[in-house]
Amino acid sequence: MIQSTDQLLFQYRHLKDPHHKIQALVKSGKLIPLKRELYETDPNVPGFVLANTILGPSYLSFEWALAYHGLIPERVEVYTSATFGIKKRKEFQNFFGIFTYQDIPKEVFPYYYNRVESDNRVALIAGKEKALCDQLCKLPPIRGLQDFSNYLFEGLRLDEEAFAALDRAKMRRIAPLYHKTNLKQLLRLLDSEEARQ
Repeated sequence: MIQSTDQLLFQYRHLKDPHHKIQALVKSGKLIPLKRELYETDPNVPGFVLANTILGPSYLSFEWALAYHGLIPERVEVYTSATFGIKKRKEFQNFFGIFTYQDIPKEVFPYYYNRVESDNRVALIAGKEKALCDQLCKLPPIRGLQDFSNYLFEGLRLDEEAFAALDRAKMRRIAPLYHKTNLKQLLRLLDSEEARQ
């Protein structure tokens, strides 16, 4: 269970020094620090269910979500999340792993992420199409269409069959909202593939 310093201070308000009690619980391992003034009580909880609470609003996306959906072959150790309005990338390291947060445009933030339950905990995770679009958003512009295709299937090692199975309508709906060269390139790639069919 996640607990904040304020909750703990209230819980131990009857003690003469509730701050000392919190420090003792941390030292004994009964409270595990997630970030300043935020703790977890269960050392066995999977890290991904903590990501949205450590910094929000956010949802898991980018490389972590691409791996989660089986779109890329690598196992991703860092919990990568999309957010908006934080201006610069943030990172938190704790007992459960490394958690990173990076902005995407506010206009596209509400689309296509899902609630996933694990041991009565809820995590918010980008859908396949959203995770790919978010990943492309954070990269420097890739100008040529061939270079863009090479990045997807050789650099990112995106599974070609999985890419072919993605919902084109979803990508076409959100790609323009990013206002990014790479998302325009994604639409061009979709157009060129459809023209060949």
